[in-house]
Amino acid sequence: MKNSNTQWRASVSNLGGVVLLPGGVVRQPSVSRRLTVDPPARQAQGNLARVQSIDLASNGTQLVVRTDRQVSYTSGWDQGSRAYWIRIASSSLAGEIPQLDANSPVSFTASQEDAETVVIWVQPRSGVEVGRVTRPNPQLLSLQLRSNASAQQPLTRTPNLQPLPRRTFGSDDLPQASNRRAVVAIDPGHGGRDPGAVGIQGIQEKEIVLDISFQVARLLEQQGVQVVMTRTDDSEIDLEPRVSLAERVNATLFVSIHANAINMSRPDISGIETYYFNNGQDLARVIHASILEGTGATDRRVRQARFYVLRKTSMPSVLLEVGFVTGAEDAARLSDPAYRSQMAASIARGILVYLQQR
Repeated sequence: MKNSNTQWRASVSNLGGVVLLPGGVVRQPSVSRRLTVDPPARQAQGNLARVQSIDLASNGTQLVVRTDRQVSYTSGWDQGSRAYWIRIASSSLAGEIPQLDANSPVSFTASQEDAETVVIWVQPRSGVEVGRVTRPNPQLLSLQLRSNASAQQPLTRTPNLQPLPRRTFGSDDLPQASNRRAVVAIDPGHGGRDPGAVGIQGIQEKEIVLDISFQVARLLEQQGVQVVMTRTDDSEIDLEPRVSLAERVNATLFVSIHANAINMSRPDISGIETYYFNNGQDLARVIHASILEGTGATDRRVRQARFYVLRKTSMPSVLLEVGFVTGAEDAARLSDPAYRSQMAASIARGILVYLQQR
């Protein structure tokens, strides 16, 4: 900035960094934010993106935000109101956005939070769950919506198996975070052109782990933990940017979520494995134990390994293998939304228990 430019105010963000805002406006967010991989780019005041409309699509299963160009955004949950928010950087409202009718699965409000930021607050109605934000094309943001009934539909058709014996963890069973300044980096493996492991009936690792990761993030945020996700859609991201993001936000923990595979001729092999390299051993043991207790999955032990994301991160880091997509038991269960939710709750509980012990 030039010395002559004095119309800026600085404040400390809840991630430990410095926020610079124009015009003397200091914004103190009251909610924890889930960051996208690419930080929003600042644009000239007269060159803001325009938020043109917000409406339902696909028979009410998507809330679609239409803009006149590609935008950067952040999203997350507000603990007090239980509303979901989407902040769109370098943007303005094109005009008054019409509201949805009273029978819609969600209600929303859209407002100009400051001169360059639009915030959309989404309140789901009873029986409706909010999923993840995706970008179907450069000018659309799509927030996935589903009813409790549709949430029980599996990703793929699989044989019905008897459920594993397990202790069911609900949101009421999750401990509150004792350290409200904790930042957890959740790393869904693979993505985009890299599907990861492909297993029985074509199930793909990248889809399974993204779903589990979103649920882990939501549960942690609801318990007061700030969450950063290395990817929030089906995009291909190299290993180095995943580590760099965790380092950039000074993450307290790094949890990489994957699914395992072996030769398709060995459907008898199933189970969970948890990896650490250096300072993540205690974290690995706590999360691994929580998964075993919460899912009843086969125990394939905590192991040490030299994975890049474990070697290059400075904070306690683990890599979770939540099951074998090539295993008959694991593939069927990982294709079941209810089981993925139980896996996510078990992972979140392990993270929270570890944070309480720090």
